[in-house]
Amino acid sequence: MPDPAVADAVVARLLAWRVARVYGAPGTATAPLVEAVRAAGGDPEFVPVRHAESAALMAAGHARFAGGVGVCLSDGGPDALGLLGGLDAARRSGLPVLAVLGEQQLDGHRDDGPRFAGTCRHVRYAADPARVPELVDEALGSALRGGGPVCLVLPGDASGHRPPGDDRWAVDPGQALDDLVTRLPAGGAVTVDGGGSVAGYARHLRVPAGVEVLRADGAPGAALPYALAAKLAAPDRPVLAVVADEGMRASGLAELVAVARHRAAWTDPRLVLLVLNTRSGHPRYAQPPHPPADDVPYAGWARLLGLRGIRVDRPELIGAAGAEAFGADRPCLLELVVGPGGVGLPGALHTVGVDGRRSPD
Repeated sequence: MPDPAVADAVVARLLAWRVARVYGAPGTATAPLVEAVRAAGGDPEFVPVRHAESAALMAAGHARFAGGVGVCLSDGGPDALGLLGGLDAARRSGLPVLAVLGEQQLDGHRDDGPRFAGTCRHVRYAADPARVPELVDEALGSALRGGGPVCLVLPGDASGHRPPGDDRWAVDPGQALDDLVTRLPAGGAVTVDGGGSVAGYARHLRVPAGVEVLRADGAPGAALPYALAAKLAAPDRPVLAVVADEGMRASGLAELVAVARHRAAWTDPRLVLLVLNTRSGHPRYAQPPHPPADDVPYAGWARLLGLRGIRVDRPELIGAAGAEAFGADRPCLLELVVGPGGVGLPGALHTVGVDGRRSPD
């Protein structure tokens, strides 16, 4: 059974590639993966099926009709054999499908690889937890470039060290702020939290002429109520709220309900909430040994309320995400995955389009 931290790393990469759904026959070995997908707040959506073959066929159908990579999962061993029929159909049609297998026990044997090698273009083992994000990217990219199915096996002993993938893909908040502020027209407004992870960037904020700025000095979480009040006072006014992670956890999740309740009355739907997710304080990981995994699915929560939700963890996605946020027909929560304290972390980057259809270089 994969370690929960490994499962979270897999789901984080699926989110980055904008995978919309994961089709699976839940089992003991895949339980951490299913839990991680469901904890993401519906992005990607987990679609349970009774048989593994149906999961693979639905993934192939997704690739055909929705575009991008279809993703299916199953326990390894005998349970995984059901995937082969659907994966063979994807192979014959050249459809990009990723099959993720969760092994129960390693026991020195790798039985699933030979079984799938004749059907899948590539079979990869995530034996090293630190390489999980890289291997997921490689598998998704391979499926998109070459067409046909690929397979990723998560061994039962893929535990121990927390995969560093989340840190490798962090984003610089300053870059995102610069992009978003320039999209505000004259008459727009910016509200900025007083939280520590936001204050430093707010001091250097450069806004276009005619845009009003309201800073909530020393009051984490105040940017969202300020922004809501601004929209209620002037429903045709575009508003950008810059919210700290600590403020969002304290009150912002509940205040999103108020946004969802009032948005229908706004003649201009543009309310963009930029949330800096430093991944601290997730209730699933309140205690060690996994403090970096404290990751609240802000964008997923927004989508559950009927708002637009976008999660960004790579600098090259910022421009497209900003355009999508301000072009949405409803308020949008734009979640930036950043380093501790709101600092963007350097790392190896790949080029991934915002629709998830471009493959890494």
